[in-house]
Amino acid sequence: MEHEAKVTSTVVFVRDLERSADFYTSVFGCRKTLDADGGALLLAPGGFQIYLVAKGEETPHPLEGIGAQYLMWAVDTPEGLRQFETSLKSVSGDSDTHSSGGVTFVEGRDPDGIRVVIAHPSPLQQPRSSLDNRIYS
Repeated sequence: MEHEAKVTSTVVFVRDLERSADFYTSVFGCRKTLDADGGALLLAPGGFQIYLVAKGEETPHPLEGIGAQYLMWAVDTPEGLRQFETSLKSVSGDSDTHSSGGVTFVEGRDPDGIRVVIAHPSPLQQPRSSLDNRIYS
């Protein structure tokens, strides 16, 4: 292709804006760069943007419906993966670690139950040769 587009942002609907912003800043080192009425823009290290939009405490999250299901992150070192595993456990009280296709994944949930996944090695370090079975559930 003559031109390429790069994924730079995601929009995440949340129940409580401040609670979710605190989660992403404390676990992933995001920085809040914009605060608006009912929304916020977080900048992750490396420049990826997360738009948080408050939808209220009673709003359901349709797991297994059409659309994006969860956020995936990657780290360059096993030590980095252990750091995020510890951070997820301390903030959410839960995480799960498993390996598939030579990649180790740490999974947890944000305050609204949305899955967050951190992988090592990153896709730049090791292109994926198989799909992890957990992406289907």
